[in-house]
Amino acid sequence: MSRILESTVQEVALNFLKKYYQNYSFSEKIFAQTEVRTKKKYGSKRADGVIVFRHWLLGTYVVSMEAKSYKTLPAMKPRRDNALFLYNAFLAGVAISILSGAFFSFFKMNDGFWQIILPLNVFVLGALAYAFATSKSFKHKIIDVVAQVKQYPAHVKWLAFSQDSLTALPIEKVKSMERICRVHGIGVVVVKNKSRAEILVKPKFKFNFWRDNVRFYSKEKDIRATLK
Repeated sequence: MSRILESTVQEVALNFLKKYYQNYSFSEKIFAQTEVRTKKKYGSKRADGVIVFRHWLLGTYVVSMEAKSYKTLPAMKPRRDNALFLYNAFLAGVAISILSGAFFSFFKMNDGFWQIILPLNVFVLGALAYAFATSKSFKHKIIDVVAQVKQYPAHVKWLAFSQDSLTALPIEKVKSMERICRVHGIGVVVVKNKSRAEILVKPKFKFNFWRDNVRFYSKEKDIRATLK
């Protein structure tokens, strides 16, 4: 199988996603461009592709994309994200303390000592139990390419891979990548050749009514002009 260049992956995936999101656009006006950076004050981070359109229901909708070819195979190794691991354990501890009723003892008990110690102990033990039981779970893992695309402000985020890059990987690594992308809500597009692509993983939509993702990009004026 011939190698597909990363620039080709960018162009094919961007065109594929543009056509895909035309079905959700309020009008035919869609901004779609490769190599779009965030503003300097937001780190000048370069997205391989950005699509912006007016969603028929959700308003201005931003899609970001990162393209990868066979050259990026070393970045496909899963690793544990310790910050995410601690965050998930914290949430588990809070949930367990609430569900067990220990949390409410803080408000109902008259003994000041046990008011604090009981819910605190349940929280700590719950967090530790969760951390031990899920230490190898994909919920706490990430790969560098996922961490990279998460830097680009958008409602949905995609990774685009060439078919040859995935074929060169062991099946276990590809499956791990799919699971990690699902956990993080990242979509995956596979570019088959210079004219065809398909969706491997659908992304999760993350909507913040008050956040204007367009303002983070250096092409903000061009994007807004295109959508007028």
